[in-house]
Amino acid sequence: MKISKEISYISIGNITGIGASCHYLKLGEWGIILDAGLDPHAADEEGIPDFDRLQGLPVNAIIISHAHLDHLGALPIAIRYFPHARVYMTPATVALSEIMLFHYIKVREKRGQEMGQRLPPLYTAEEVESQLFLYQSFDYNFPFTIHGFQESQIQITFWDAGHILGSAGVEIEWRRRKIFYTGNTKKSAQFILKGADYPTKTNILITETTYGSNSTAPKIKKKSEVKRFVNFIEERIKLSGAVLMPVFALGRTQEILYLLHQQIVRGKLPPVSIYLTGMGLKINRIYDRLLHKIYPKYQPKLLKTITSDILFSKNYRKPAIILTTSGMMMPNTLSFEIAGNFLQDPRNGIALVGWADPETPGGKIRSKDIERIKETFQIDMVACDLEIFNFSAHSHRDELLQMVNRLDPDVTLLCHGDEESLLWMKNNVEHLKSAPRVIIPESLQLLKL
Repeated sequence: MKISKEISYISIGNITGIGASCHYLKLGEWGIILDAGLDPHAADEEGIPDFDRLQGLPVNAIIISHAHLDHLGALPIAIRYFPHARVYMTPATVALSEIMLFHYIKVREKRGQEMGQRLPPLYTAEEVESQLFLYQSFDYNFPFTIHGFQESQIQITFWDAGHILGSAGVEIEWRRRKIFYTGNTKKSAQFILKGADYPTKTNILITETTYGSNSTAPKIKKKSEVKRFVNFIEERIKLSGAVLMPVFALGRTQEILYLLHQQIVRGKLPPVSIYLTGMGLKINRIYDRLLHKIYPKYQPKLLKTITSDILFSKNYRKPAIILTTSGMMMPNTLSFEIAGNFLQDPRNGIALVGWADPETPGGKIRSKDIERIKETFQIDMVACDLEIFNFSAHSHRDELLQMVNRLDPDVTLLCHGDEESLLWMKNNVEHLKSAPRVIIPESLQLLKL
């Protein structure tokens, strides 16, 4: 029987936006899903990849690039659709996935209680628990084949993506052709994580474009941004005020906590109390347990040592630095509750160190639209300083172009960005002739590569 050598691609998630990342590759007689994310802010069916589109197609493996919900959150649903598929991720992503999926269930239940109704579960804790044994993990730079399908000749290798702990770029080699999926990638080093590693060459590239439309990010120097950040905090502390930092529990919390520790140890900041709220504490324990296995110089249990106090209510002692989740300051979170009085005190400052959806409370603060902020938080005035700092966990657009140029693909598929970012990347990759064929895929469209 003649075996097909054709490679096909379908986006069954969200291309033009951040959320519900999910890609399907058909390699001859075999099929692979890359990521199974959801959009936590969308209506149920709108926020989930269209797994029905794969009806009748083979799915032998599901590969998760990292543990953020927009890449992981629909995994239990994907397994329900394809119960015989093998699930692969790095060891750190396995550890983080369990925490993130159970937390999402709790947040959803809480949201339903606040709305006075029971939201139908996308999946249950029991379902997640029953699936954990399916997860199979491999370290970076350790090639493996899909278990039970050695005859497929599909070899998979994880590369450090530099985005969060355990994040991976996924290299797939099949019949002398290579496919590289970046997931979320960060080439330059953060404060804890080193920059991403990439293969030397690929035939097909699937890349994120999150910062494609941001012309400012490539011009920002890390050293000067840190100095500006330190000055902002120091000014608030001299006034006996406090600095509030809304942060994502996974990734941003740990990086900013480590940055603050560095500045205090070096004498750049006074040793004030650092408060931490929410799920970031659980994530810290995973970082403390696993990070030194990837980066041997990292001191085990360092994040636990740095945290001065845990905050369970709105009560704290000034001067202080407060890291709160949710990073988007959603209603009925401690992050949102603290912000109400906080915004009205001129001694305080809010340091915005990560992205937030423009329609969330955190996004409205980032916009510095005073009237919308007052309306959202039901306050009479905004007296504290609001400042944005660029400490992104994504590569800026110049780094993305350098990556494409280095990998020298025949075909580049662009995803994970707004329309402006996708178009900027397409135009510039074509202009630099880094890839003969550059595609912004249409949702659910089958592309023969």
